Amino acid sequence: MAIKIINPPSVEPITLEEAKHHLRIDGNDDDLLIQSLIKQAREWCEDYQNRKYITQTLELVLDTFPNGNAIVFNSCSPVQKVESIKYYDENRQEYLFDESNYIADLDGFVNRVVLNRGKHWPVVELQSVNAIRVRVVAGYGDGGDKVPEAIKWAIILQMKLLYDDYRPEEKTKLEEARNALLSMNRVIPV
Repeated sequence: MAIKIINPPSVEPITLEEAKHHLRIDGNDDDLLIQSLIKQAREWCEDYQNRKYITQTLELVLDTFPNGNAIVFNSCSPVQKVESIKYYDENRQEYLFDESNYIADLDGFVNRVVLNRGKHWPVVELQSVNAIRVRVVAGYGDGGDKVPEAIKWAIILQMKLLYDDYRPEEKTKLEEARNALLSMNRVIPV
């Protein structure tokens, strides 16, 4: 399974001004560096939590349909909407899996696509790899105000760890605090 970013987030959960405030930076000399740190910190926290924070379009790529009745979004919840499910046969012919065949469960802790009663995944000889592509819009919303406060604080702590040099015991405390904040809503794929 792979996740491709089709449209990345247009904003970050932490503004440049917020970041400079928390890093205690005056002036504009390091603005490019700080903007990069914000993005790196968000990406690190998203990877740790297996979640997406700011609205972005993603494509979940699978080799086969699942054995069960659901495609689970273990690494990209919360999902706002499922745009399409496409699959490719052995001749690389593209097909659209009609949305009447499934329900998008967008209310669960981990979102998923579940087959409707009496529906089945297509029975077709699929291409050998990357045969299924599920396009979704994921994230809490378009602005940092949509992201939970605990996550924003974890991003700030990660940003501080990237920017400043700490003694080992201070670094450990910051890492533990960051991880505690992120562990509250962490998705651990089974």
